[in-house]
Amino acid sequence: MKTNRLRLGISALLAMASFSLAIAGFTDTMEPAEYERSVDWRACEQRRAHASSQVERVRAAYRACATSADCTLVDTSTDCGGTCGEVVSRAGVQPMRRVISHLNATVCREHRRMDCPYGAPACLAIRAVCAGGACTFAPL
Repeated sequence: MKTNRLRLGISALLAMASFSLAIAGFTDTMEPAEYERSVDWRACEQRRAHASSQVERVRAAYRACATSADCTLVDTSTDCGGTCGEVVSRAGVQPMRRVISHLNATVCREHRRMDCPYGAPACLAIRAVCAGGACTFAPL
């Protein structure tokens, strides 16, 4: 009887060892977990900052207004990161959409390929207004 228990115990140990080796071999072929990937944070931030500066360039070029009806809120989120939007004159909507599309197809495509993180801020409810001859926002 002791021999049977000993054989059973050895068989169980061998089975566990084989299973452990199989699992170890399997995990070596798995993709690294997200937190284990090596991300070039500096390059990610450079791409995000470049996208942000291009959005700001367009926003600055299309601020002029005479009345609040001249202004509108436009989505400025890119594939590099989310935003709360910007207020521009109505003439700036299409140029802003073009620059966002261009950034998504170039800078932000690389941003995603590099596994850079995507962030988006919490946003307040705002409305577009014209103040002092420039489009800006005011809280709702």
